[in-house]
Amino acid sequence: HNGIVLDHIKAGVGIKILGLFPTDMLKSKIDYASYIESPRLGMKEIIKIENLDVDPKTLTKLALISPSITISIIRNGLVKEKIKPELPPVVEGVITCNNPKCITLKEKYLTSKFKVWLEDNKVRQQCLYCEHIAKSPKLLRFEMKIGEGAISGPFFD
Repeated sequence: HNGIVLDHIKAGVGIKILGLFPTDMLKSKIDYASYIESPRLGMKEIIKIENLDVDPKTLTKLALISPSITISIIRNGLVKEKIKPELPPVVEGVITCNNPKCITLKEKYLTSKFKVWLEDNKVRQQCLYCEHIAKSPKLLRFEMKIGEGAISGPFFD
């Protein structure tokens, strides 16, 4: 009755999205459908998660993984809001640089900062500290509330 639906996920990346959620989330009901035919994407994936709160950083991360994603906020069995997250020009604190010489790996007090853009329908990220263009950057895990009473965040008001 309450939760989110992640739709228009690029085929093959739904598992990557699920891997970013905290382990406690796995105690919630999850429906996952992969490689569904889509006129717009060719193939897509869909994830439905009950009793889940979403914050703005989470939406940014989802767009970094699958720029075509849409997020439906479900309340009392109805779509309350549909969100199409956009890639911001710069993201902070959601990606870890994979350049072993980057200062952010040695100086833990620094928050990672990446320039982000779409190129040939692929998301590209460049570290603003070392200027390394990350091919497969590591995204930090999501922070969110799970379970009874979880639907209380900014997107559920």
